[in-house]
Amino acid sequence: MKLRSKAISLSVAFVLVFFVTRFLDLEKFFGVNNEILRALIVSLVFFAGLSWVLNFKVKGIRVFTILGHSAFIVFIQTLFLELIVFQDASRISEKTISLLILFFWGVVIYFLVLTVNILNVSFISQIPLGQAAKASSFVYYLFTAYFAFLLVLRSGAPLHMKLLLFVVVIVINTVTTFWFKKESNKQLLTESGAVIFFMITVFVLMMIWPLPVELASMFLIIIYYILIGLGLEERETTSLLIRVEYFVILIFAVIFLLKLSIWGINGTIV
Repeated sequence: MKLRSKAISLSVAFVLVFFVTRFLDLEKFFGVNNEILRALIVSLVFFAGLSWVLNFKVKGIRVFTILGHSAFIVFIQTLFLELIVFQDASRISEKTISLLILFFWGVVIYFLVLTVNILNVSFISQIPLGQAAKASSFVYYLFTAYFAFLLVLRSGAPLHMKLLLFVVVIVINTVTTFWFKKESNKQLLTESGAVIFFMITVFVLMMIWPLPVELASMFLIIIYYILIGLGLEERETTSLLIRVEYFVILIFAVIFLLKLSIWGINGTIV
């Protein structure tokens, strides 16, 4: 079976598994939240299916950085859809919109499979589409990271649990992203460690800053975008225009942070 046919088969199977599990009361049998169990099941299905699409040739560290990371991304997306999008779909119009979103998600999964295949091949040998796949996956992972930040901040978990969940997300995503640069382990740990430390600091600030969780998540993803972008760019090849872009984005992000925060009774800093 050709790669595209496999990718389509996996996308359809993935959507069907997600759709069917929504009618099952998994919590009754396993004693774990239904949404988390469904997200775990479909991410495991995706992991196994992606391995099949890639002809079971992904071995070593790539099992974690390609298969594992992709399944983790799908887990976050599933949880986001469960808790944010599909939670209150009761009326006919809402169910129709949910089905359309589910169809669109299946298409997104299809392109994710194709992108992951290119990333896997490009890590072994240089191919023309390798750079394009890295760029598209960078944007894709950023969007998913925003979903993760939003879920963590919106959860009713204690502050230390929110911090732990955030650390898990940021470590997995950052280390995997820098791993594709094919640098030494020392440089990988140095660059990813710096980003992780800075993001943890910003996250702690966001947990006490008086902003709605949607805006706090947006600020987090802006900072994350700048840090990852700087980390992925080689210093000697980073153009002045890119540096100016990051600086302007940062200025707007800080203004946005100060202007939209509410202190006391309708009090703002600026």
